[in-house]
Amino acid sequence: MKIALLGFFILSVSFFGFTQSSNVSNTTLFGQCMIEVQNQEDMKTLETQLKENPYIKVVRLDYTTQRAFVLTKNIETLSEVDFKSWFSQYSSLVRCVQIGVYGVDEIDVYPFENCGK
Repeated sequence: MKIALLGFFILSVSFFGFTQSSNVSNTTLFGQCMIEVQNQEDMKTLETQLKENPYIKVVRLDYTTQRAFVLTKNIETLSEVDFKSWFSQYSSLVRCVQIGVYGVDEIDVYPFENCGK
């Protein structure tokens, strides 16, 4: 009886662990864009806000080139609308958005070509 209970416990823990881990995405997406924030302090504040986003693993904002680069975690898809929304009050200043699967899709190099305003 003890062996049966122990076996049941091990199977329950294994199954629970599997279902928990299957809900988390192992895919890393990337998003990059141009963001026309003219004040360096505002750019630093925005970077801090983005780092607090639970779906962002890595964020890099470059004030000089006004470029943003983001790597995601725990999500399967990312739309341009969702990506822009992460920039909150600066979302209207985001342009030239590129989204893809990190390690699979080619990342456009700066300066971005064929990018409308």
